[in-house]
Amino acid sequence: MTVTLDAGIQPKTLDGELTEQVYMQLLERRHAYMSRKVKKPLIRLWDKEMQFICTIEDVDRWMWEELATDDGSAEITFSGSHQDWLRDILMVETPIEADLHITIDPDPDNPTDYKNRWGGKVVTLEDDETAGEAPKTTIKCVSNRRHMRGIYLAANPIFPMEVQLPKMYLWGGPTAFTCASSVFINLFRLYTLNGWFPIPRNIFAPETWLQNISPLNWPVQVMPINPITDQSRWCTIGSRWKDAQTVLGPVMKDAGVICRAYTWLPGDPAPYTMFGPLAEALKPTRACVILSFEDKSGVGGPTGTILDGGLNLIAATLDDLITETVIPLDADRDGETDPFFRKLLMVAPKPPPIVYRDVGYGNIKRKRRVIHKSQATDIIVGGKSPQWVNQAITFAIRYAISQLAQVVMGVEAPGVEGLDNLYQGQLDDVFLAFQRFVNPLRSAQAGSYAFREHFAQNTGTAYVLNAISGIAIADEEVKAYSSMKFDIGNGPYVWGQDYELGDRVGAELRGILYTDQILAARGEGTRELAGDIQVSFGDDSREENPIARGFRTIGNVANFAALLAGSGDLF
Repeated sequence: MTVTLDAGIQPKTLDGELTEQVYMQLLERRHAYMSRKVKKPLIRLWDKEMQFICTIEDVDRWMWEELATDDGSAEITFSGSHQDWLRDILMVETPIEADLHITIDPDPDNPTDYKNRWGGKVVTLEDDETAGEAPKTTIKCVSNRRHMRGIYLAANPIFPMEVQLPKMYLWGGPTAFTCASSVFINLFRLYTLNGWFPIPRNIFAPETWLQNISPLNWPVQVMPINPITDQSRWCTIGSRWKDAQTVLGPVMKDAGVICRAYTWLPGDPAPYTMFGPLAEALKPTRACVILSFEDKSGVGGPTGTILDGGLNLIAATLDDLITETVIPLDADRDGETDPFFRKLLMVAPKPPPIVYRDVGYGNIKRKRRVIHKSQATDIIVGGKSPQWVNQAITFAIRYAISQLAQVVMGVEAPGVEGLDNLYQGQLDDVFLAFQRFVNPLRSAQAGSYAFREHFAQNTGTAYVLNAISGIAIADEEVKAYSSMKFDIGNGPYVWGQDYELGDRVGAELRGILYTDQILAARGEGTRELAGDIQVSFGDDSREENPIARGFRTIGNVANFAALLAGSGDLF
């Protein structure tokens, strides 16, 4: 007997057409996935050396959150006398000074998926016992990304702290590689050098003096990056003992680079897959936190190499300074000025592969759009006259007084040359002390009853380059703008499979497509509810001022060049 597997399938379906038969099957598959029973996550407790202690089960509530640009958090609450054994481990047996760690695997059937695992450190333990009620314990944690705030970029990471020459750490290149290499060299300072020099960190444990010579044994490691193929936007950084989050955060945000803190455990797949066949041999030799700097900007380039990042820096700066002010085109009406120079140099962001449509089955839980109207049409800067104006007035008046004295006296007499000192700057900051700019387009769009004047702070002097920069920044700050934020459920696209933190996705609202990075992911559940993962992208606040970003980029490059030229601050 011959069994035909395609019996009952329409010929059009076999030809690859989207028939009603296929459409119904897709709807059935979607319904099966959306109505599936979600399993509770695997929550594990680890000691200060990341040695397994126990699995935490039967909890009243659990929550974890991971952020793209900041530290995430987690909170676990359990109650009842049957959990006294766990309560004793947390509150009694573990010394107060000893660290504890938590890992949460959203998929308990895949406990080796380190890229989707939430890992962090316990920061607060609350044990609450009330008469007549079950004892309740709450574990509050911060994600392992918090290590970024505990790693300082030294002026000279190689020399001892007592000898710091040059006076400032300077580095530049593709943003992802620049950040990764900066953190790596300072981890080398912390673990390898400070492990035994100038004195061993743990002087009473000789076996630990040389254990961190190999970077594969560091408790905190960095995901390697090939700088040749790193297409992230170029940047420059400088630091004199500031934490990595403070120094690297702004340049990562500009370039669309994020830092993920993966918690890798023995038994997980080899993390350093960029080494190909050697990846298994180069696995970490202990449980560790892997700081991974990933380019999520969606920007490629014509060469596919490091050179694309340089083109991106030039084009993005021109767009921030020129396109935003001279040709602010918004053809797709999403509230963001369309890139002009980036398209010209072929480094514009690519369309996102994932789009949530504005339909009933799009699984957008919440969408929020806020429109802020214009606050002013006239920008005023200044307060002081340019130095050359004051100097010219001083010279002219003193010269005139001197010449007048000689004409009146006829001949030079004692004391005559001192008359010019009667002028002591009485006309300083009188002429050209203030500067006004009226935006004609905004004035016409706002109407006759528009709010008029806005004084830009921290500009100081009028009719100088700083005043022009202040006008451009203030003009951007008071203009009308709209912001978007979306909260979406875990479907039809699946977290950890179709997209992850930092990826660019799009969402449709009233026919307009908005694109942004996924900034946050959150999982939450209770004793009765297993919980699903909610994802947020977009921002309901004003985006960073592009004019200020452009001037800051120019300033960073100029300061970097000046320091390299030996302005006195470096050495």
